[in-house]
Amino acid sequence: MSKVAITIMAGVLTIGIGGCSTAGTTESKSTATEETGKEVVHKQDENETNVSKRESDVETAPTTSKSGEDNQGEDAEVSTKESDNKETKSETPSLLTEAQIKKMLDSNMDSIFDAFNSAGEKYGWGTSKPAVFSKLSPSLTDYATDSFINNDLKSLATNYYCECDEHFKPDLNMDVRFSYEQNGKELKIVALEPATEMLNMGSTWDFTYVFENGKWKINYWKAKSLEHNDLKLTKSEAEKLLSAYGDKAEYDGAVATPESDGAKAYVYRIFRDGKVQSAIGISSKTTKLIYDFDAEFSIDDDAPSSTEDNKSKEDSSEEPKQDSDSQSGSSDTDKNNNISTLGHFNIYNEYLNIEVGSPDDNMHFHYKTTDLVSKFGKPVAIASTSNGVDYQYSDAIYSIAQSTGEVYKVTIIGSKAASYYADFDTIKKVYEGDGVYGAFDQEETNDGEGYHLVFDNYSTARHVYTSDNQNGSPIKKIVVELTDY
Repeated sequence: MSKVAITIMAGVLTIGIGGCSTAGTTESKSTATEETGKEVVHKQDENETNVSKRESDVETAPTTSKSGEDNQGEDAEVSTKESDNKETKSETPSLLTEAQIKKMLDSNMDSIFDAFNSAGEKYGWGTSKPAVFSKLSPSLTDYATDSFINNDLKSLATNYYCECDEHFKPDLNMDVRFSYEQNGKELKIVALEPATEMLNMGSTWDFTYVFENGKWKINYWKAKSLEHNDLKLTKSEAEKLLSAYGDKAEYDGAVATPESDGAKAYVYRIFRDGKVQSAIGISSKTTKLIYDFDAEFSIDDDAPSSTEDNKSKEDSSEEPKQDSDSQSGSSDTDKNNNISTLGHFNIYNEYLNIEVGSPDDNMHFHYKTTDLVSKFGKPVAIASTSNGVDYQYSDAIYSIAQSTGEVYKVTIIGSKAASYYADFDTIKKVYEGDGVYGAFDQEETNDGEGYHLVFDNYSTARHVYTSDNQNGSPIKKIVVELTDY
């Protein structure tokens, strides 16, 4: 072999080594977090610019050789390397912006559930005709990986066509607590699903996408209930979430109520067409919604949002104070009151309108607020509701109707709720053995709050037993309501 040929081959070898040594140094990473504000960070190795420059030099650098065959071989090798570089580039996704990620996630969720709905309508799937997943799966390949389709989405399809009110599609709000991290071909997202009227308990969703065949596809999702967590929602975040319920949301204070699990609830007046339509509170802990704060309520250190609000409250303070039945001033409560208001008895027959003060007066129906305070002392908390007011004690919440001023609903809570019956099967046997409740409609449901065993005659009484577990053990809440009030 001639010295010229050896020189040319050495040059080619140098080019090959140069390309290999720099190709692995290009690195990209994009992360974004949103807590009290938004921060977006994009990191890109400075070597990327230098790599592009060197590749350009390689592609355009002239080579001289006295051997035509050797020159052609070199051209072919350089051409092959250029082709390899282009393939590598096409498989490396570009950095996504926050806006692009939000749009992709929203579109992806819509496309997946549209495919589910379309297939269900096309083939008439339902409780009597289960889904045939092989007919649905081909329409999902553009949006999800094979693994996710054949596991998560296949499992979803077995329950999706239940013809029930079950919650399936994530109802995400991407303006609050949205974060992401992109590492090469993997993208991780965390998004908030706040409580809604249908599902009154918030969740956080984790999503993982992978870049596959030139597309971002979902490879993992999981929801985590906020029921036993503390989101520590801020006032400004609460406003963003509640603004969806009207034209404008205006802050009116904060209150701790039984419905918000004792956590701070931010209360906003909801405006439509320039007029206040309602008031909604949202738990800072779980985003749980509390409705219709039409009466006054205890406000914490958070101040009203406007001078007009301050003025209106100053004006109202000059008026005579209302009776304690219609307001919930802090002087009417005693957070240290640990008295037990309920004994042990058969709950199933307590829908009867028992005379106040009689020996069988177990659940204190028809009590007025003055009766409750006289017998048990001041409540731990008071909360206004759309129907009246709730008085909470250590073991139960008493709901007083605005129309009559009397207790019409009792919610047994905490360890007291677990002390009556062991589980749902025990409750069923007790109710079925009673001549009255044996004819009542029995239903089992579940939602974000847990599993429910419901007895309802649709006219005078409704009992609801709630548990975190499907078998009903332990019972965490019992609601006994006179529905003819």
